Amino acid sequence: MIHEFALDPDTVNDWPVFKYVVDQCGVQYGRMISCFPRDWQKETINACQTHGTRRTAVVEKLRSIKHKLVNSHREYDRMRGWLDNAELQHSTKPFHAIISINNPRNNEKIIIVGDVDEKTSLWVIPKEKIVPRKAYDLAICAKTLLNISREILLIDPHFNPQLPRYVETFTYLIRFAFENNHQKRLELHVEYNRWSPTLEWWQESCGAQLSSFLPDNADIRIIRWQGKNSGDKPHPRYILSERGGIRFDYGLDEWEGEGQTTDVSLLDHTLYERRWNDYQKGTAAFELVDEILIRGSKIS
Repeated sequence: MIHEFALDPDTVNDWPVFKYVVDQCGVQYGRMISCFPRDWQKETINACQTHGTRRTAVVEKLRSIKHKLVNSHREYDRMRGWLDNAELQHSTKPFHAIISINNPRNNEKIIIVGDVDEKTSLWVIPKEKIVPRKAYDLAICAKTLLNISREILLIDPHFNPQLPRYVETFTYLIRFAFENNHQKRLELHVEYNRWSPTLEWWQESCGAQLSSFLPDNADIRIIRWQGKNSGDKPHPRYILSERGGIRFDYGLDEWEGEGQTTDVSLLDHTLYERRWNDYQKGTAAFELVDEILIRGSKIS
């Protein structure tokens, strides 16, 4: 649902189009800009041929889009031009598309920057999709978001650590979150009611089912919330991060039979900000009941 685009630094010289492309990137649009090369922002500023006010606008714009950038993890040959490098790397580790000022070899994965609009096929990214209710299919929707994020909130009010249909999906989510081995804030948010098991049960059950999938230098915090008498209940299912969010209509648990699906959608930024704040302690929409910490035991 979230895809990586390579953006030629020279496209900055068509400022209105460059600004449009950048503005239409980010998790809510399903498009991320690849840091290709690693110092892409610096290269883009250096490519800017204008000076004065316009150059200042470019610099300010590039400083404000960190949440739209992803590390490329691709080699870059400084003896070659940007487009040559992009096409070469695309052949071994594909981008979703390459946006450039020209396409001398008629590469079908290149979009000429001036042609980018809401009808350009490679540019169009669906913001929602129908997904089979199977653990891998559910988790793969969030793989890119989990890979690029450092603060991850898994929200499923009805998560049950003793039911395989929940645990199977969460093992994939945890694996994707730690694929790059970075330390992360990882939290699971669930609902508390009068029928909920004890805190000791949660500690024992989550430890038994989840710790072996967490790296030994990582942990997951389980946070239980109760709806306020005059407020909302924690009922929707989301994966949220500092980058944006994804909503799972039916839930994060897989269906143990065949044929069931659920709608999965990227959150509009305004809705994302509201839900992100709902699950932060300082701005929570619910009453905090308790929390536990599960340490990882998986040897890297």
